[in-house]
Parts: sequence; structure tokens; C-alpha cells
Amino acid sequence: MNTRIDDRGTPTHLQDPNFTRSTTPPVEKPLTPTDARQGEKGKPVFMVLVAGLLLAMVAWGAAEWYGQATEPPAEQTASPPAGPTTPANPNASPSSNP
Repeated sequence: MNTRIDDRGTPTHLQDPNFTRSTTPPVEKPLTPTDARQGEKGKPVFMVLVAGLLLAMVAWGAAEWYGQATEPPAEQTASPPAGPTTPANPNASPSSNP
């Protein structure tokens, strides 16, 4: 605690003739429910909720876009070769050189 001391060594707050050490806090008058409310209802609260919803949708869209951009390519299947698919000689042995 920072206490200022004058030339005689007396704390300056004790030199004030109006200074009193009161141990009881000042009495506060009770508030009405309307005065005790911390904020206003209505448009400001609604605007905060709308702004939060819009920011959440923007974040969701960014995550979807990033997910699409980093997605691996779809698996491609080979198309069957053109022409007949049965061997010309089914009884022939396979050749040693492919």
C-alpha cells in the first residue's frame, strides 16, 4: 500500500479533518428490478445473436470448402478393353514372355 508521509512523519490522509475511519459501509438504497437489470432486452441482443449465427455459418462454409479442396481424388475404375474378351485359343498354354 502506498502511503504518503509529510515532513513530520504523519501520513497525509490523517491530516484531513474530514477523514474518519468507518468500519461500516455506506448504506445503499435498494434497486428496483428494472434498475437492477444489467442490460437492455430487444434489438441489441438480437443483433448479437444474428451476428453470431452469421459468423458460425461463414466458419462452417470455410470448413466445407477446405474439406472439399483437400479431399483425395475419387477412385477411378478401369474401363473394359474394346473388342472380344475371350482368348482366341482357350486351350493354349500361356507364353513365357508376356
